[in-house]
Amino acid sequence: MRLPAALFMLLFITPLHAADPLAEARLRLLKGNYAEARELYEAQKGSPAACGVARTWAAEGDLTKALATIDTALKDSPEDPALLAERGDILYQTGQWDDALKVAEQAIKLKDDQFLARWVRARILRDRGDMKEADTEMRWFVRTYTRRSNMDADIKDPDELLIVGQAGSENARWHSLSDQFEFILNDIYGDVLKIEPTNWQAEYLAGTMLLEKMNVPEANKAFSKALKLNPRAAEAQVARGQSAMITFEIKDAEGFADHALTLNPNLPAALRLRADVHLASGEFDKAMAVLEKAKKINPRDEATLARIAVCHKLRKDAPAYDKVVAEVTAFNPRPGMFYFDLAHQLEERKFYTEAETAYRKALELNDKLSGPKNQLGLLYLRLGKEDEARDLLDKAFAFDPFNVRVANSRKVLKHLTNYETKESKHYILRFDPKTDRILAEFLLEFLEDVHERLKKDFNYEPEGKMLIEVFNNHEMFSGRTVGLPDLHTIGACTGRVVTMVSPKGKGLAKSFNWGRVIRHELVHIFNLAQTDYQVPHWLTEGLAVRNEGGVRPPAWNVSLRERVEKSDLFTLDNVLLGFVRPRSQEDWTMAYYQSYLYVEYLIKTHKIEAVGRMLEAYGQGLDTDAAIKKVCGIEKAEFEKGYRAYVTALVKTFPVIAKADTAMTFAELQKAHDKDPDDADIAARLAAEHLRRKGKDEAAKLVEAVLAKDKAHPLATIVKAKLMVADGDDDGARKLVEAATEAHPADARLRAYLGKLLLDAKDPKAAAEQFERCRTLDPLSTEWLTQLKELYAKLDDGPRLIDVLKEIVEKDADDLDSRKLLAKRLVDAKMYAEAEVYATDALLIDVLDEEARKLLLESLRAQQKNDEVRKIEQRYQ
Repeated sequence: MRLPAALFMLLFITPLHAADPLAEARLRLLKGNYAEARELYEAQKGSPAACGVARTWAAEGDLTKALATIDTALKDSPEDPALLAERGDILYQTGQWDDALKVAEQAIKLKDDQFLARWVRARILRDRGDMKEADTEMRWFVRTYTRRSNMDADIKDPDELLIVGQAGSENARWHSLSDQFEFILNDIYGDVLKIEPTNWQAEYLAGTMLLEKMNVPEANKAFSKALKLNPRAAEAQVARGQSAMITFEIKDAEGFADHALTLNPNLPAALRLRADVHLASGEFDKAMAVLEKAKKINPRDEATLARIAVCHKLRKDAPAYDKVVAEVTAFNPRPGMFYFDLAHQLEERKFYTEAETAYRKALELNDKLSGPKNQLGLLYLRLGKEDEARDLLDKAFAFDPFNVRVANSRKVLKHLTNYETKESKHYILRFDPKTDRILAEFLLEFLEDVHERLKKDFNYEPEGKMLIEVFNNHEMFSGRTVGLPDLHTIGACTGRVVTMVSPKGKGLAKSFNWGRVIRHELVHIFNLAQTDYQVPHWLTEGLAVRNEGGVRPPAWNVSLRERVEKSDLFTLDNVLLGFVRPRSQEDWTMAYYQSYLYVEYLIKTHKIEAVGRMLEAYGQGLDTDAAIKKVCGIEKAEFEKGYRAYVTALVKTFPVIAKADTAMTFAELQKAHDKDPDDADIAARLAAEHLRRKGKDEAAKLVEAVLAKDKAHPLATIVKAKLMVADGDDDGARKLVEAATEAHPADARLRAYLGKLLLDAKDPKAAAEQFERCRTLDPLSTEWLTQLKELYAKLDDGPRLIDVLKEIVEKDADDLDSRKLLAKRLVDAKMYAEAEVYATDALLIDVLDEEARKLLLESLRAQQKNDEVRKIEQRYQ
C-alpha cells in the first residue's frame, strides 16, 4: 500500500528546550496550529525556520507558497542540504521528478546521510519502476539504522526515524520480511513517540501499516490517537475515510473526505477519497472532476491515474482509457501499483474479468507486491473458485501473514473442509452436517423451485452450477463474505456464490426465514450472471425484494407518503445514493422500496417479459437511458413521469393516519410549555412525561388545566385516566375514556387505552372490539394485531384468530410461533391445504421445529399426499 506523497513532508527539526522559539513553533505545527507556527518560524532565521514555514503552507495545501519559501531561503544558502532536500520533496509531490532528483542528488553530495534527500531519491526510483536501484536505496535506511544502533549511536531525530520506518516497510514488503512490520510498528514508531509524544505522524503511519493489513479496529485506534494530537491532520482524516470505505460505510467516508478537504483542499489523497465516494455512488462525472484536480497537483500519481482510467472504462471510452495507460507507462514502464489500484477499482465496480487481468498484470510487472496476490485470491473466493483461491491465498499468506482478510479467508476455507457437499441440477450446497443436514435437504429442493420460477421470469438461467454455502456461525459467514468480522447481514451474494448463516447459527439473536433470504439472493445470482455483473443496483434490489414475497413493512408506506407530499422521491439517477450514502435509515429503506416500485411499474406497464429484456439490455452494455428506450420505447424522462404518477396514485390508496408527534425531550417540552402555556397538546405531552417520571402532582395539575378547556382532549384524558387508575378508581377512568372516545371516535390512541382498561376489567370481548376499531383506524400498526391475537386465542374465536394471524405472518416473515399457531388453527378447522402452506413456511424458519413438522405431516395426510408424507419422513430419519 503506497502512502500518498504529501504524507512524506516530515518535520526534521530536533525538539529543543521549550523556551526555544523553534521548539515552540514545531509544537504548534504538530498540533495543527499552522498559522501560529508559521508566525513563530518567520520570526527566526536559517534553514530550520524556512523549512518550518514551508511545512505550514504545505499542511494547508499551498505547495506553491511552500516552494517559494524554500527558493527564497536558497538564495541566501544555495548549498544548504536541508533546504535542497525540502525542495526536492515538494517537487516530488508535484510530479516534477527530474528537478526533484537533481536537487536531492545535490543535497546528498553535500551531506551523504541527508535522510529526506535520500528518501526523495528512493521514491522516485521506485515510482519509475527501477526496483533494483530503489531496493538498494530503501536498504540504505535499514542498514544505517542497524549500523548506528550497533555503534550505540541510535538515531534520535523523530523525522529520520519516521523515514526509516517507511523505507523499512517498503523493504519488508518487497522481501517478505513479515517480522519487520512488528518491529517498525512497535520499536521505530514507538521510539518516535517516546522522544516526541506529540508526533501525530508516528500514530498515523502506524495506522496506515495496520490498515494495509486490514486490521481496521486497531488502525482506527491509531488514527484516532493521531487526530487527538492534531485534529487538523488532513492525512489522518483521509485515513479514517479509507478505513470507512473498507467497511462499506460510504457516508462516513464522505464526511472524512469533506473534512480533510476543508483542512487541505489540495491533498491528492483526500481528493481521491472523495472520488471513491462518487464512484461508489455511480457519480462518474463528479468523480472525474475531482480526479482531474488531483492530477493537476501531481500528474504522475498512479493512484489518481488509475481512478481516471476506471472512469473512462465506466464511460465506455476505450481511446481515453488507453491514453491514460500509455501516459503511465511513459514515465514508469513497470507500473505495478497503477495496475493494482486499477484492478481494485474495477473489482469494486464488478468488472471481475478485467480486474483479474489487471491483478495479474500488476504481479507480472512487480512480483514484489503483496496486494495483488491478496486481492486476486479474495476475488477468486468471491467468484466461487475456491481451489484457485486457496492456492493463491496460501501463497499470499506466506508472503504477508499479517493481512487480516487473507488470514480470515484461509481460516474460513479450513473451516469449510469439515462441511459436506450436496448437489442438485443447478446448485452445489455446502453445509455443516452436524447442525444443518436436514436444512440441506429442504434447501436443495427449495433452490430448484426458486430457480425454475426465476428462469421463467427473466427468460434466462446462469450457466453451470452455483455455489451455496450455509455457515454454522455468523463469524465464519462474515469472514467468507468480506474477510472481516461483523458484517451486519445474514445472507449475501458475492457473484456466483450465495452465503448465508444457518438460522440456528452461532451469533444470531433469533432464527430467520431462510426461504426469504434465498429468494432474495438468488435474484442477484441470476441478474449478475445475465448482465455480466453490470445490472444496476436499483433493478436487482427491486427484483429481489419483489421475489421475497409478503408485504412491505407498514413504516415504508408512511415514509413513502411523506416523500410524495414533499416531492422528495428518488429518481433512477440518484436512487443508488440511498443504498450507499443514505442521509438516514429512512433513505436506505426508501431506496429498497422505490426500487421495488420501479420494478412493479415496469411490469404493470410493459408486462413481466420487460424485466428479462431490461436485463439483456444491460448485459449488452447499455446504460439506463438506452435500456429504457430499447425495452419500453420511451425516453427515460417519460418513464420517470409515469412512475411518479404511479407512486402518487398508490399513495392515495393508503389509509390516512394521524402523524405522530415530533419527538421532544423533557427539557424541550418544558421550554415550549413556558413559552405558550395555552398550547393544550404541549401541556398534555408534558403531563405524560411528568407521569412517566413519577411526577403525579405536576401531571395532575397540567391535565386539569387542559381538560378545563377541552374536556375530551385525547392525550390529557389518557393521562388523567392513568392517574385515576393509580388512585384505584378504575371505573371512573373507564367512563372518562369512553366519553372522550365518543367525542373523538377516530382517535386510535384513545381506543387502544380503552381496550386496555376493558382488559383490566376482565371484558376481553369488548376490548377486542376496541382493538378491531384501532386496526381499521391505523392498519399500518402491528400493535393491535398482537393484542387481538392474544384476545381471540383467549376467547377461542377461531375464524377471527385465523384472520389476524394471516395478517401477522404476512407482515413478519420471521414469526415462527404465529405460523405454527395459524397452521394449527387451520388444521382444527379442517382447512388442510392452507395449513400445509403455513406449516411449510414455519419450517422455512426452523426445519427442526417438531410442532411445525407434525402440523405439516398432518395436513399432508389429510389431503392424502402420501408421497409428500414419505419424503418428509425420510428427511427426518
